[in-house]
Amino acid sequence: MIQLDSIPNQELVEEIQAINAIYEPDTITVTHSGSGSGLGLGLGLGSAQSNAASAGAGTLDLGNSRHEDDSARTEVTLHIPGQANLSFRLGLASTYPETRPEVLGTASTAARGEGKVAVDVLEDIIQRTWQPGAVCLFDVISEAVEVFPELNIGGAQETPAAAAAAAAAAATEDDAEPNETQSSHLAAAGSSEPGNANTKAPVDCLTSFSLRDAYGLDHPPDWTISDVLTEKKSVFVARAIRVKSLAQAQAFLDHLLSTDDKVAAATHNISAWRIKQSKESDARTSTKPGSHAPETAETVIQDYDDDGETAAGGRLLHMMQLMDVWNVLVVVTRWFGRIHLGPARFKLINDAGRDALVKGGFTRGENTSASDKSKKKGKK
Repeated sequence: MIQLDSIPNQELVEEIQAINAIYEPDTITVTHSGSGSGLGLGLGLGSAQSNAASAGAGTLDLGNSRHEDDSARTEVTLHIPGQANLSFRLGLASTYPETRPEVLGTASTAARGEGKVAVDVLEDIIQRTWQPGAVCLFDVISEAVEVFPELNIGGAQETPAAAAAAAAAAATEDDAEPNETQSSHLAAAGSSEPGNANTKAPVDCLTSFSLRDAYGLDHPPDWTISDVLTEKKSVFVARAIRVKSLAQAQAFLDHLLSTDDKVAAATHNISAWRIKQSKESDARTSTKPGSHAPETAETVIQDYDDDGETAAGGRLLHMMQLMDVWNVLVVVTRWFGRIHLGPARFKLINDAGRDALVKGGFTRGENTSASDKSKKKGKK
């Protein structure tokens, strides 16, 4: 572990000393001092966390660990107090606190897939907390200690395999006489030895079986997730996905709320959907003279669910109408930060929803907008 006296930035040294005195002694540990001493091996995460970090499990590297133009930058690992499985890698330039701390990635998380959301949340906290010339790490930690538990990020989570096995077991318990398909799947799972090359197949079968049995789905929904928006401790995250029918949209929503504890525990999950379904009419009932082929009619389905956030769903649907989005389900999740936002919350909900739609490529004409602009460019 690199000693603090090797850090050339005295303000940073004093801040780290104060934080480690207030919280645990390894809340912030230095992994690179910026003085040419190299990387330290001690991350201050405890033996179990260090092993997990070194193994690369549950970590996220944003690919900007070093800047060639700032050899004096200090890199540290920040362990969020009260979150045993959550820590981040930060970079602080030699000009800190005049320049803002940079999140390089996660050093540890409780489960795969948490890293991106966790990094987005911390970056938002830093952006709002940092003021040029004033140290900010203590304020960042103070807010992070409140925000991350509310989002249920960093806590122990059930593994996918365990969740699939539990779902399959629950399904068989509900059925007094399980059919042969259920029995064969469960028997295969029970006969698999650890390390057996055939272990993965039964788990996949169990997962697929439980999805079809519980939700009518062959595969887990592939959501497009927006950037995290934070305002006065309230957090907003949107998801968007392509759907073909109202039944499929409901199945995707049910799966999300049943399998993601963080989303299920949120204050509101506002949703909206717009769907066009083709419906063929029989040629014998066609009213067009000389018609032999069946006519194709469209059924339009568009609706929303406020989930307790009055008027939010209607506004979200109206935004989708303005964007001319079809066959898409949008879900905006809000975790209330105990500070009322007033009408501003509607803009944040729509901003998150719009970001998910754009990221997923669901907006009409998105791919042609750039070419259209280039054609117009230069015209007087």
